Amino acid sequence: MPLGLQVMALLGLAMGALGLPVLLRPDAVRRTLGLRATPQMVYVLRIAGTMLAALGLILIVFALTFWSTAR
Repeated sequence: MPLGLQVMALLGLAMGALGLPVLLRPDAVRRTLGLRATPQMVYVLRIAGTMLAALGLILIVFALTFWSTAR
């Protein structure tokens, strides 16, 4: 796999690793970051976690797809 695609896949892993805890455990992330406990904060954190996890998945899939078609 070329270096550019490796970087893309590693960024995808990093985004997924950041997004999944925010998506699955928003209360723990809120306490860790010291954010206020409001009803909206749960939704904000879940939306942010979903977007980060989706970005990670997209980057990984694109890197693997480009690598498999370029061989």
